[in-house]
Amino acid sequence: MTTDHAEPADASTDDHLLAPSVRAFPWLPAGLAAVATFLLEYLVVATIFVVGPSSVDRSAAPIDSTAAVVIQYGHILFNAHHVPTVTRATIKIGGSPFGNDLYFATGASVPPVVFFLVPVVALFAAGALFETYRPGTPAESVLEESALVGTGFTVGYLLCGVAGTFVLVQQWALVAQEETVGTASQGPMLSVTFVAFFLFPMVLVTLGAAAVAYRRSRTDDAIGPPEDGDPAGEPAAAVPADDDQA
Repeated sequence: MTTDHAEPADASTDDHLLAPSVRAFPWLPAGLAAVATFLLEYLVVATIFVVGPSSVDRSAAPIDSTAAVVIQYGHILFNAHHVPTVTRATIKIGGSPFGNDLYFATGASVPPVVFFLVPVVALFAAGALFETYRPGTPAESVLEESALVGTGFTVGYLLCGVAGTFVLVQQWALVAQEETVGTASQGPMLSVTFVAFFLFPMVLVTLGAAAVAYRRSRTDDAIGPPEDGDPAGEPAAAVPADDDQA
């Protein structure tokens, strides 16, 4: 009596749910590049204020310390992403609690459009540079490759934005007739930050990476496939025949 035995599964079978291009993508370098891009944007905004100099006024919070100046630069960077700041107070105060200082800036020494261009230019350039010098082998599809780069950046960039809503919060005392009647705070709006810091890198970084990936694919198509005998396109060198031995 014979017993049928099931054939063992081939060890070389790929059981991964993710595509090889996803597993091979350098996610950590992409995330770190996103953090570096955010920090670079902050430095550019600070430089515009110092060198410009910029005369964009705050909507509510006073600029009365070095910490307030540092936070101001961060708020303007978030405003450049169209993220409003939210003012919260322990007592009722007049006016809207939401504000974007760049929307209502009039007569500023540096036009607000300059600040709006900072994240746009920085993220597009970051996507192009990362795709140019990225470690590993890019995906064969331009669409897939650019989407991977955009996703990798979005994770790190979104984390920076969310962290900024908790770190870049300014607090001050509300004084009336030389008496403190309450306290107030101002910081970026968290819900809008989620949307803006997701869409900005996902769109702009992806476009920057796609531009480089498309140019590389066109160059590869122009060069053509490698010739037989050499993976780099060089024909195989002829091997001299051995002399007849006596």
